[in-house]
Amino acid sequence: MFASIRTYRVNQDQREEVIRRVDEGWADELRRQRYALSYLVVATGPGELVSITACQDEKTLGMVVEKSAEWVGAHLMDLDVTLLEERRGQVVSHLG
Repeated sequence: MFASIRTYRVNQDQREEVIRRVDEGWADELRRQRYALSYLVVATGPGELVSITACQDEKTLGMVVEKSAEWVGAHLMDLDVTLLEERRGQVVSHLG
């Protein structure tokens, strides 16, 4: 299993709208396509969101990260959302 952890800076006044769009758009797409084993968005601060995506293999994760970037570009460009950092790696322990 492989995971991507992406940190975004989000305008505090727009955070709930970003979360709504992600829930109703990107998360639904992941559910329909069954690309991801797990997907979480964590509010780590008033102006910060972190997404965590886990996929079965590194190739699928790469595809999901690419599709995620396309989705963000198409659906969140009118909001103040900036990718600050992205990290990827192999999951070495989980609750399963």
